[in-house]
Amino acid sequence: MIQTLAPDLSTAEISIFGPGVGECAVIHFGNGRWFIVDSCLSPESKKPIALEYLNSIGVDVATQVHGILVSHWHKDHIEGLYQLVKACEKAVVHASAALFDKEALQLASLYKKVPFNDTDKEIREFREVVEHLHNKKQHNRFDIVHAKHLFFEDRIINTRLVALSPSSVAVTQAIERIRELKPKEGGRRVHLVAPSSENLNAVAMHFSFGEFSAVLGSDLEYSDNVLVGWQAVLDSKISEHLSLGKAKVYKVAHHGSKSGHHLGIWEQLLEQRPQAITTPYANSYLPKSEDINRIISLASSFIVTRDPTPKSKIKHDPMTDRWLKKQIKNRHVINDKIGHAQIRITVDGEYQVEKSPICVEYREVG
Repeated sequence: MIQTLAPDLSTAEISIFGPGVGECAVIHFGNGRWFIVDSCLSPESKKPIALEYLNSIGVDVATQVHGILVSHWHKDHIEGLYQLVKACEKAVVHASAALFDKEALQLASLYKKVPFNDTDKEIREFREVVEHLHNKKQHNRFDIVHAKHLFFEDRIINTRLVALSPSSVAVTQAIERIRELKPKEGGRRVHLVAPSSENLNAVAMHFSFGEFSAVLGSDLEYSDNVLVGWQAVLDSKISEHLSLGKAKVYKVAHHGSKSGHHLGIWEQLLEQRPQAITTPYANSYLPKSEDINRIISLASSFIVTRDPTPKSKIKHDPMTDRWLKKQIKNRHVINDKIGHAQIRITVDGEYQVEKSPICVEYREVG
């Protein structure tokens, strides 16, 4: 059962939420200090699930949240980010150094305004964050991230969070793309068309607390270009250089998809048969049955925060649908609840996984 009180000061926590309007995770790294990874909205309240959860367990988000990471700028990872940044007054906002064109321009607008006001949702969210920091004169609250970036470290209780990506090549390529941006003459709206390589710029992380370690895979993918994505992480030997312990828990990359899979992750970064967890992505029906079978062959168990099996919705004729909209103020799919996997960790490496009722757990048969 999900614990409804904040963890002890000497107990760490990783909570993974999704799918709401996206996914997110919160990390307690000891002594009442918290870190948020990405943002998503509760399907019911339309508020950031991280805020709802932390408030519900008695965390003062204004002072106890020390950092917020935007792993990459896809809509399902940034909904509600502005609300988070505004509420978590002391938190440093971290983002991939491999910013894409329009994000980079919006960041530059901290110092010089740019005329890109009418944009798609991802950039509007970024713009609100940038303007908030600008108005508060808190330019130092924005921090760009590359591989080996240290988010926090406490040697007394032996805890730290380190970025595994993006690689230096991914950062350089993103900078080079900025030169190619040209707004359309007479155009009123600048559209974000996320390149297919957006996930290759995502920030994957290694979290350690005492004898425990976890890898949070974000949406990082494998690519034939060995200088970016998971291959770059593995080739860099980062786990050896930074003495990163093999992880007992793996937040599986990119919703368990084949594109986020690399056998080297399991062999080099994880303990044998770790606990695997992910959130589903309904638009692409992830994880698929073949993804689940692949992962449970490698993990002790695989928790998905909601049943990924496609659910068919009841179809109404247009007249009936219009009538329902007039008669019912709030309609939602029964399955439209947000899942929660909660891990509480002691410094000696013992951990307990709890999950909400809509989570599903898979194990290898036999």
